[in-house]
Amino acid sequence: MKRVLLLLLLGGCITMGFAQTMSPEYEGKPDKKKNATYFSNGLQSKYREDTEGAIRNFEQALRFMPNDDASMFELSEQYYNAGRIEEAFQMIQKAVKVDPENKWYQMRLGMFYRNLDQYDDFIKLYEKLTKQYPEDLDMLSELIEAYLVTENYGKALEKMDLLEQNVGANEIITEQRLNVYKRQGNNKKVIAELEKLIAQNPENVRYYGMLAQVYAEMGKDKEALKLYEKIKEVNPSEPYINISLMEFYEKSGDQEKAFNELLGAIRNKNLDLATKANIWEYWMGKNEKSNQIDEQARQCGEAFMETHPDNKLGYLILGSYYMTKQNSVKSKELSLKTLALDSTDFYSWQNLIVSESRLEDNEAVRDHAIAALKYYPMQPVFYWYAGVANAVLDNNEDAVTYLEKGRRYTSDKMQMSEFDAFLGDIYHQQGEDTKAFDAYDRTLRNNPDNALVLNNYAYYLSLRGERLEEALEMAIRANELEPDNVYYTDTYAWVLYKLGRYKEAEKMMKKCLGLEKDPSGANLEHYGDILFKLGKTDEAKTYWNKAKQAGGYSNDLERKLKEN
Repeated sequence: MKRVLLLLLLGGCITMGFAQTMSPEYEGKPDKKKNATYFSNGLQSKYREDTEGAIRNFEQALRFMPNDDASMFELSEQYYNAGRIEEAFQMIQKAVKVDPENKWYQMRLGMFYRNLDQYDDFIKLYEKLTKQYPEDLDMLSELIEAYLVTENYGKALEKMDLLEQNVGANEIITEQRLNVYKRQGNNKKVIAELEKLIAQNPENVRYYGMLAQVYAEMGKDKEALKLYEKIKEVNPSEPYINISLMEFYEKSGDQEKAFNELLGAIRNKNLDLATKANIWEYWMGKNEKSNQIDEQARQCGEAFMETHPDNKLGYLILGSYYMTKQNSVKSKELSLKTLALDSTDFYSWQNLIVSESRLEDNEAVRDHAIAALKYYPMQPVFYWYAGVANAVLDNNEDAVTYLEKGRRYTSDKMQMSEFDAFLGDIYHQQGEDTKAFDAYDRTLRNNPDNALVLNNYAYYLSLRGERLEEALEMAIRANELEPDNVYYTDTYAWVLYKLGRYKEAEKMMKKCLGLEKDPSGANLEHYGDILFKLGKTDEAKTYWNKAKQAGGYSNDLERKLKEN
């Protein structure tokens, strides 16, 4: 503020007395009339903000009177505006040399000293100016600032005392003095200054807080706590007292009291919502590994909802809490409330759809995923849920449409492999095995160890009797990844069967049946088929009959029983 004032003062100094003496180096005849004309024209250009025009005119004014300090002063300003800093500096130095007692010239020179970090010269100049103009307190403030910048704290304090003698006890001066004591590490004087501020401003609780912080940093927790309690007494609705106490209790290791102060801050109607959100995020980030964090999230969410019922934050926090607790009904309810307040909230759309998916409400999943895509048309997660829900609802054409679009919006290989795996299953169901196998190939390029796709691909190839050696490699890998998976073991056995490796198939099928308490009809039938190829017809019939009793057998089972 002071610097702005200084510049305004400098800029306002329009009329200066023309110098009457000529430079000894000047050989031409001075022309005051032409000098005055160009000077006047220069001022007019200056007012029009025509910097180049002003420069030309002031330079011409100097041509006809080289020792015209007023033109030098104005020209210095115009050079500065044009970015010609060195020339501006040289020109004001010339003006000061011509008229060393001119206050405004010296102040502009001081501005250059300060801007060029020539603080020794600045201090020397302003020491002289403050003696010449002791009533100019802005000059004194500028000098104090220079002493602070150069860390000459003794001189700064001396000038602060002088300033205080002129203006009386002043909050700004006291705060400046306080900052000096802090830099010096003089806690005793810091405390004295803060007590002085409190005495001057007993209703300003900020100073109580500052003093409390000093005591806390010194390890004087009792004194600090008394001051925080004093703040609540002086101003119970002070917006930042809960935050100060939260930080105090955190440092002293009392997490329970710190959290209670966090809740107090959220419930404090005088504290702005943005600050509350920031301290909430800070707390959650710092305590994310705490075993109490979920319960704390719930309490904070409820506090936000109570204090700010028209803001989404509380509903969003609680909705996420219930998501982690697998309470899909509550999570859905709160996500819908959040979206009623902000229909563009990404996380609420996601939480809503996941909750509905857990509730197996596939129609709602489909409808809300499609609705979310209106706001987030490039988010693959919503295409995924729209595709899966449509597939479960037997809308395979729509499922393929959404899944094919969704895979194009992801660059994540694992995510893309999930899209392709599901597409492969749908295409197979539709009898489009060429498309299904293309999708499985894409899946395995991005995720070679997708055991489910390895198994399904191997099985579907075996049913067609195609690429059986590749199918065997896939089946082996699936079983390496999940060695006790009954379905994968069955596929392994069946591919061996299709390759005519019946002994190996029998061994693998025995393992498969041993993995099931109640073997499925399909697996029992497969074992019968293998036994039949090994010439064990009676055993084969036994297992075919068991398959018939178990259910889930193929359309050929009745024929096998009749013909054999």
